[in-house]
Amino acid sequence: MPKKRILVFPFDLLSHYLRCIVLVNQHFNKNEYDVIFLNSDKYVNYITEHGFETFDGEQFDSQKVMACSEKFDFSWLNVADLERVFRSQVNAIREFKPDMVIGDVAPTLKMAAEMTKTEHVALVNGYMTKYYAYTRKVSRANPAYGYSKKVPEKYFNMITKFAENISFKLVHKPFNKLRKKYGLKRINNYLLEMEGNQNWICDLPELFPQNNLPSNYKSIGPLIYKVIKQEGEWLQNLQSEKPIIFICMGSTGNWKALRFLNNVSYSQYTIITAGDKENELFAQHIVSRDFVNIEEVLNVSKLMICHGGNGTIYQGLIKGIYMLCLTSHFEQEWNVHALERLNYGCSANDFSISDWDKTIRKRLSTKPATSEIF
Repeated sequence: MPKKRILVFPFDLLSHYLRCIVLVNQHFNKNEYDVIFLNSDKYVNYITEHGFETFDGEQFDSQKVMACSEKFDFSWLNVADLERVFRSQVNAIREFKPDMVIGDVAPTLKMAAEMTKTEHVALVNGYMTKYYAYTRKVSRANPAYGYSKKVPEKYFNMITKFAENISFKLVHKPFNKLRKKYGLKRINNYLLEMEGNQNWICDLPELFPQNNLPSNYKSIGPLIYKVIKQEGEWLQNLQSEKPIIFICMGSTGNWKALRFLNNVSYSQYTIITAGDKENELFAQHIVSRDFVNIEEVLNVSKLMICHGGNGTIYQGLIKGIYMLCLTSHFEQEWNVHALERLNYGCSANDFSISDWDKTIRKRLSTKPATSEIF
């Protein structure tokens, strides 16, 4: 039997490329499927390392998207950029004639799949479905955030859901302009636009419970990329008498906000950083690495400071390690809300230096939680 062909369209951030690689390796037999990834100049080495081919195509500007997300700004979803990416996806599908396309935060792929009559699998986070059991909290960047402290939670959640429904319709307007132009079915909500024929939720229901999922939804659990390389002697030789704090801020984290950790008062700890490209943390008690095997580092760590990214929080949960989170955008905030609800972590966005000091001391003196999720 000839192999089936799959085209994969990840959003142009490392976390999305990595979890798509994990998805394909876990769920698709290479003897039965040829899988081709949308090329990324930044991440092509990861793709080829796992034996996958690439195809060229248009992408959204990930730096622009993340900068907009920090401000709760959806101007990146404009007709011109949507059409540019949409037409590129249609051309790729027509050229390669796949049996299936997989999208991970690929907003126009539903339209491209519909136009080419191609099976479409959408990877989704649990907080981004219309079946999510909890209220998506108002982002810190939203002008309404200040009122969340003044209005009783029950009533503020009701207001949030009402306003959110309007917002998702407004955000979706550029899509319907394209749908009308290309003779596609009209829909009226951004969450619906992000759905595929099949929808695979990359989260655990304990963190992001769902209500009444239809048959084209299923939870496949977190897709955690594991680094094969071993860390070696540098990790074994760290001063074991000092508590180890691990800092992992992903590709979107605010390292500048952690400069206070250079202070000599924090030399009572050993601090390991991963990905601090600008070398914001440089004191003698800080061990800086470009890329680490997070699983190995967490084995010796007592606390993690992170950005609240999806993959990172699950690695922390597996190890039962408490997380202090400095988020950069609203989706990371929703991750942290889930951690707070289960007492596995908290937001540190409003921390003063004193709050940091007190919380670090408290968490290091508290027996680590045993994760009941894994």
